[in-house]
Amino acid sequence: MKLGVNGWRMQGQRTGIGRYLSNVIRYWTDDAVAGRFDEINFYTPTAVDRSDVHLPDAVTERIVSPAWRMLLWENLRLAPTANDDVLFCPSYTRPLLARGRTVVTTHDATIHMYPELYPFKGRAAYDRLYGWSARRATLVITTSETVRLDVVQCYGVSPSKIRVVPLAVADSFKPRPGHPGVDEVRERYLGSAAPFFLFVGKLTTRRNVPKLVEAFAEMKRRSAPPHKLLVIGLNTTGVDLAASAAALGVSSDVVHREYVSDDDLGLLYNAAEALIIPATFETLSFPVMEAQASGTPVITIDTLGMRETAGGAALLLPKAEIPEMVDAMERIVADTALRRELIERGLAHAKRFSWQRCSADTLAVLEEAASLPRRSRAGHGAETTQDD
Repeated sequence: MKLGVNGWRMQGQRTGIGRYLSNVIRYWTDDAVAGRFDEINFYTPTAVDRSDVHLPDAVTERIVSPAWRMLLWENLRLAPTANDDVLFCPSYTRPLLARGRTVVTTHDATIHMYPELYPFKGRAAYDRLYGWSARRATLVITTSETVRLDVVQCYGVSPSKIRVVPLAVADSFKPRPGHPGVDEVRERYLGSAAPFFLFVGKLTTRRNVPKLVEAFAEMKRRSAPPHKLLVIGLNTTGVDLAASAAALGVSSDVVHREYVSDDDLGLLYNAAEALIIPATFETLSFPVMEAQASGTPVITIDTLGMRETAGGAALLLPKAEIPEMVDAMERIVADTALRRELIERGLAHAKRFSWQRCSADTLAVLEEAASLPRRSRAGHGAETTQDD
């Protein structure tokens, strides 16, 4: 039995889904795979950086060039090449034509629920493709119960074919009391020893980073704390943070970096006063999980998904608006007991999850998919079998 994996997301600087996939496959050792799959093929357009990505001996890298955009590569290069019994697609979509069974990870249905938060160009096409891929996959993985319910409601996927596999965070995200790198990384990124609030994530519309800068400026005006704001994330929407900070008079206190290494990020979590993720809507957040595992207080939005992700161990915003953000940040600054409580509860919640378990549970879903019959043309309407 052969397993194929779409590894396109492992190219270059890995963000959310690339990090998810990297941590899932790293535990597919010979012992873990034995008796399940005879061969695991990891397909990528370019060779992965082995100093940064660990591929176990049980996983064979298959380079399928050229490095086109993901959907083109997935359909025109991966699909004709992969002849595996099961193809694992970790990023919402599967090829339009797949030879074997497919398992798709659908991380959320936000683009369907809040289309106005996404650029007009392509959002309808992506929404339809995400829904089609989930319906046509042999099995679907979601990372939380909240997302499972959203995928059923938004995309009409049968609950019987969805498997919930909770995520975790890398072992490098942990408390580092007394570690000299904590002060060093603060100085390196912020140029001072001042306390700071941290945002981590792509600067998409729904994450309200311009509002966060406004709220930070209002907090500085209102109570004049010594804090700075560090924003880490790819600027995919052309937000001019420098201009916003200048207009609000906080240029010297707002720093933006598009990407940092996991090592630096772990240290920055430890150095931060709190992580703040003021998204309009969020079903799951790696930064929230990483911050909690690092012993960092979290401020985030009060949605079903974030309540599940944070396990009740976060300061929840009733809505992602400036007054609510200002109040939350001021509470974190002023209330030492609250910070301590959030740290302790966050650490306890983070201990419930591990990548070893996520990896093993994902492999079990892939093995289950391999045991299901292929879909024939005559059986096109069946829910639990594979499309042609």
